Amino acid sequence: MNGQKDIRVGLVTENHFPRFGGMEFFNHFLASSLNQLPGTKAAVACSDMPEVPRSFPYPYPVYRARSFSYLTQLLIKKSIEKMIVKEKINILHGMMLHGGGAKAVKAAKKCGLPVIVQSHGSDVQCVPEIGYGAQLNPRNQSNLKHSIQDSNKIIAVSSLNRDMLIELGAAPEKIIIVHNGVLFDEIGQIPLIDMRRKYDLRREDFVILSVGRNRPIKRISLIFDALSLLKGDSRSIKCICVGPTEDLAAAVKKYGLENQVILTGPIPERKGGNIMAPPFEELINLYRAADLFISVSYVEAFSLSGLDALACGVPVLVCKAQGLTDVIVEGKNGFVLQDESPSGLAKMLAQLYRERREFRTSREDIRKSVSHLSWQNIAQELRRVYLSVLD
Repeated sequence: MNGQKDIRVGLVTENHFPRFGGMEFFNHFLASSLNQLPGTKAAVACSDMPEVPRSFPYPYPVYRARSFSYLTQLLIKKSIEKMIVKEKINILHGMMLHGGGAKAVKAAKKCGLPVIVQSHGSDVQCVPEIGYGAQLNPRNQSNLKHSIQDSNKIIAVSSLNRDMLIELGAAPEKIIIVHNGVLFDEIGQIPLIDMRRKYDLRREDFVILSVGRNRPIKRISLIFDALSLLKGDSRSIKCICVGPTEDLAAAVKKYGLENQVILTGPIPERKGGNIMAPPFEELINLYRAADLFISVSYVEAFSLSGLDALACGVPVLVCKAQGLTDVIVEGKNGFVLQDESPSGLAKMLAQLYRERREFRTSREDIRKSVSHLSWQNIAQELRRVYLSVLD
């Protein structure tokens, strides 16, 4: 195999940075990192994103389709083909099986190119009782099927994600696991700010941190249920919820947790069209101020928030159906909640409260546990995948 072969990859997506989201950040940092590798060039084809100026200074070529009524899908197709020709693309990489993945498969077939598709979770995850999952839309089911069948390789971001792909009919030998990346060095360079002082938190407080929008899939009510069971005992457990407050304030009042729960609102808060890229200084220092990052989502392919927490040296607590378990060493850098009931979570939090001092002294080891997931390493892994398809 010729490891020096030039790679010119076209990343096909719908939403893209500077829109906020896990996939959007993934695309941006992957494209940036790929272009730093020898013999590798990456470009992105995405949707119109009318709120983003056309002059936005991307560090790589970006082809944004125009949006015009019923012609939008045709214009997206033409934009992808334009990227292929102008950038001399020799492999396509489509994001989200029912979205950019399906579009990449169609473009690859027309242009005679190899194609890789990538699942990011919500395309294959499904929780019908809360109306969550792309599969619930019949149109998406057709796109999923074509992406799985007609691609050369499929990237899964975790073992959990891979198993779900297999359940949908993907051949196991076709799937390669490449975890999400983290801005490991950049996070380490952010100056330390004492966020406990800002939020009037004491040194002895045991601080848990939740990050994300209050949606049914996040199951934040489970955290509040557990905290209400611990209310009134001798432990000083505080919870910081980062994200849009929406109806969280009412929930905090309902549970009587006004003295235990802090709602920060979204971080960063975007004002006046100001566009920023991670890592965000205030958010990183909130991670550092916490004793424990917690995610009790029903299912999550590979939590970028949890990964950021680990890169800040903070242990994580997640539920069983979360891909982050791939990098958790039980009792060393995190924990997997076995009993996902309010009493089970309360019992776990009480146990971790007792062990809090031990984890405050092992932060550097926790941080190092995800050093291999730097974006530079993830880009190199994907370059090897591209080569395996091209050779």
